Amino acid sequence: MSARKGKEIMKKKWLTLPVACVMAGMIAAGAGCAPETPPTVTVQDGYVYVDGTKTDIKVSGDSETKTAFELWKQDNPDFTGTEAEWLDWLGQLIDREEVKMTERKLIDKGIFKGGVLSGSANTSSSALVMSGAVLRLSESVILPIGENSSWEVNVTGKLLTGSATGAQFFTANPYSEFGRVYLGVNKNSKMLYVGVRMNETYINYGWEIKDTAVFNAKHSYAIGYENGVYYLSLDGGQKQTMTHVNFNQADQTRLTEPEKDSKNLNELIRTVAAQDYIEMTNIGINGFACNAEISDFTVTTSAADEYKRLVSHPLAGTKIFYLGSSITYGSASGGIAFGEIINKISGNPFTKEAVSGTTLVDNGSSSYVQRLKKLNFAEKPDFLVVQLSTNDFSQNKPTGTVQNGTNSSDFDTSTISGAIQHIIAYAKEQYPAVKVVFYTGAVRGDWGYKTAYENYINGDFKKICEKWEIEPLDIFHSEYKNFSFYWSDAIHPTIQGYAAGWTPLFVKYFAEHQ
Repeated sequence: MSARKGKEIMKKKWLTLPVACVMAGMIAAGAGCAPETPPTVTVQDGYVYVDGTKTDIKVSGDSETKTAFELWKQDNPDFTGTEAEWLDWLGQLIDREEVKMTERKLIDKGIFKGGVLSGSANTSSSALVMSGAVLRLSESVILPIGENSSWEVNVTGKLLTGSATGAQFFTANPYSEFGRVYLGVNKNSKMLYVGVRMNETYINYGWEIKDTAVFNAKHSYAIGYENGVYYLSLDGGQKQTMTHVNFNQADQTRLTEPEKDSKNLNELIRTVAAQDYIEMTNIGINGFACNAEISDFTVTTSAADEYKRLVSHPLAGTKIFYLGSSITYGSASGGIAFGEIINKISGNPFTKEAVSGTTLVDNGSSSYVQRLKKLNFAEKPDFLVVQLSTNDFSQNKPTGTVQNGTNSSDFDTSTISGAIQHIIAYAKEQYPAVKVVFYTGAVRGDWGYKTAYENYINGDFKKICEKWEIEPLDIFHSEYKNFSFYWSDAIHPTIQGYAAGWTPLFVKYFAEHQ
């Protein structure tokens, strides 16, 4: 693996307490010999600092009236050790939590070691001059995105030359052209960014460069990830957190919460990469080739040994049936919803039975109950995903009661609760191994039936899920980055909403419940 072949650098890592040891009061027992001098431990902004180094140990309470240990002990009452034992452990953790950083020079004084896939790339005046170039690295570079990971990509040169308006100058296609992670630049949006492609939606988180002439002149760019936050340093200047996000170079919106914004970007990356690592393989990519002059391109990374080179997305063989109405169909996005996006990213087989305006309640041939029969369970699906229809509530369908029984014939399908239980029972009768998943929709506050929908989710729907031992995908209560342009109206997502808001939730659910 390339991470082992570069120049090694030593760096202090954020500290993590092993939960199992903490809960058992075993910190001191596993610590070994105590350090000669206990570390200085303080609390700032809710985090423990050890000898001035920020850790990922969070504590709650007033740090002005209680010590760091008292605050930590308050949050971890099962720990039976003393403060001295706790400090001993922290001191040893500092000594042993050094991690190896590796350095790779991809372009050194204009010389690139790799292959040219298209366009041209020639060394001139100690710079690699690229024209419509797509280059393949001789060895891929691993960028980890875990909370304790760090890396920095340093590029010196002109990112854009001539009339070029944009490029993806460092890219990874984990498993599909339609699922990609990249570092990019675009003169029209005035952005330098870390981006994720999901099907035909490009989601770009990054930094606005107000003077786009910067891109056509020689500068040094350091894009990095440290302590869970992305940053940019221009020409050795101060590290700046991300300032904006845009979608397909439009809908540009200011960012104000570095930790939350970085976390959301990581969720998008995990959706397409399927793990906490990005495997960068190219400089430039088809459709976003490089027209640039770069003298140096260096990457330092804390890529861990546990990185796994997956041959396919973990959902590639997962067969999914979808049953629903307009939200499952994608009525505000040209019929493209999470089902199609996941398929493009992973290549998984799926069948979608979705008709706008239909209900769970059996009121004719287009109801969920009737269209369920169109699904061929002989195909042995892994999941049946059913929408908790908003139409039943906007059309004032009766909710009914949570009836007893486990056979599909036991339930009154003229009610919402009866239809839901019938669908679960019928699916299990057809293929007992199928995992039935009901998902709730995200709705805006201005939807007139939100209260009734929420009350049902928190009431009888919850009881049904408990009875059948089903864990719902509760998007209604989920937290995710939410922008106004994610909505077509009070209940229907746009393609941006599906790609960046909903799809990561579905992928995470499927991955955790396979």
